[in-house]
Amino acid sequence: MNRSLIVARITPGSQSDVAGVFAESDATGLPRVAGVVHRSLYSLGDLYIHLLETADDGRRAIENVREHEEFKNVSDRLRPYIQPYLPTWRSPQDAIAQCFYTYESTGTTEPTRSARRGEAA
Repeated sequence: MNRSLIVARITPGSQSDVAGVFAESDATGLPRVAGVVHRSLYSLGDLYIHLLETADDGRRAIENVREHEEFKNVSDRLRPYIQPYLPTWRSPQDAIAQCFYTYESTGTTEPTRSARRGEAA
């Protein structure tokens, strides 16, 4: 299982509209095609966080469905509510946060920790 965090800006007060777009899309075959096994949406002020758990790498999963009609439909429907967080945004890939630390409980007293991209564990 792979986790990805998509970060963007949300128009405050539009959470139910955004949730509705995803609820309708999640009822189609798109999640299966993309390998999505879990999705949670969060907001804090105008910050939008989309937790995506996929069977395959999240970046690859998004790239594989970018040309799918339902993906395009979702993107179009979200446009009034979701804006890029970074001004350098060019594609959905640019909205995926970099994971730099992970903790997983192993059920023992010793946790499993991993640092990413040269960070010390």
